[in-house]
Amino acid sequence: MVARELYEGAHEAELENGLRILVEEVPLSRSVSVGLWVRAGSRDDPPDAPGIAHFIEHLAFKGTARRDANRISREIDEVGGHLNAATGKESTFYYADVPADGLPTAVDVLADLVFAPRFDADQIERERNVVLEEIRGHLDDPEQSAYDLFSAGLWNDGHPLSHPVLGTQEAIAAATRSEVASHHARYYRPEHAILVACGAVKTGPLVDQAEELFGAAENGAEIPVPRTAPVFHPERSHHERPTGQTHVYFGLAGPDSPNDDRFPLEVVNSVLGDGPSSRLFRSVREDRGLAYAVASNLTCYSDCGLWLTYAGVAPRTVSPVIDLVSAEFERLRTEPIPEDELDLAKAKLRGHLILGLETNGNRALRLATNAMHRREILSPDQLLARLDRVDQEEARRVVARYLRPDGINLTTVGPAA
Repeated sequence: MVARELYEGAHEAELENGLRILVEEVPLSRSVSVGLWVRAGSRDDPPDAPGIAHFIEHLAFKGTARRDANRISREIDEVGGHLNAATGKESTFYYADVPADGLPTAVDVLADLVFAPRFDADQIERERNVVLEEIRGHLDDPEQSAYDLFSAGLWNDGHPLSHPVLGTQEAIAAATRSEVASHHARYYRPEHAILVACGAVKTGPLVDQAEELFGAAENGAEIPVPRTAPVFHPERSHHERPTGQTHVYFGLAGPDSPNDDRFPLEVVNSVLGDGPSSRLFRSVREDRGLAYAVASNLTCYSDCGLWLTYAGVAPRTVSPVIDLVSAEFERLRTEPIPEDELDLAKAKLRGHLILGLETNGNRALRLATNAMHRREILSPDQLLARLDRVDQEEARRVVARYLRPDGINLTTVGPAA
């Protein structure tokens, strides 16, 4: 199989069954980060089984047709590697970081645990308790619980993106082996998976191994449930909780992941709330000492986006902090961002990208995220060039489009207002 070049050192191939393979060769590296990404996240959970994608992630490590849990861990330890996984809103990924000579073992182990978990009944019961404890810990964390309350009202009609990745205690307690196995069979298919490797790896040998391991795998008979795009829900709400802080969230609809608006909006966001040099940090924390945590960030999903501003403050200062954030929003709407602030924001983002490329794991995550969201995979130099092209006019355009006064979801969580 011939792999096509994406850019210098990076290649892509696809098996006949739809499994996509992405490789970035880093000649001076002595290790490899390799992972299998599956297009099945918490938003794909059945309505009556929230948390099942995360439950499957746990259970995959508990035994396969060829390995028990101890052997899975031992084989990775024997090559001096590290094995882990994570579930997100739109995908679940399983990955290993290994020295270069451990790559064949890592790929074989990943293929086994991702596509051939055994789902033994006794392991399901044992791991059910582990996941329930994880959920209890999540619920005991005031900041995470506050974010769940904000997220629950962010999208229309209880859209799946509003749900916590971990799901609910009730759903996990009731999940059956049949439901787990059925969900796995529906979504864990070659055409919904991406194999990514970055570091001390050669494209040809990896593609050959992937063909051997995955080439005979067939796509399942069950068809995944199509995703529906959410509708952003602007409102103002307060959730009373007996916490020491009040958590303040300003949510705005943002661009979806393939939308080119993400570049200028990332620059604007950096001006607003990315780090100690940002406007919000200086206005709320440095000049007035009203918060320890205050920041903004942009999250782009496959079919929607969220531009979020957050502050954790004393209950008595909620009103002045809301006024200060609102004033910074108005300043963005009515005043052009000075060139020096744009240059500073672009320098920060440029640095974040370059520093991220120093680790093979970040390289793999970048490639996989682009592929999962079905957007063009640009080289680092192409990304830097696109970032550098952001100017005052582009910044003004995206501010006008996304920072609308009537499009804000303002949620506070804490003691009585």
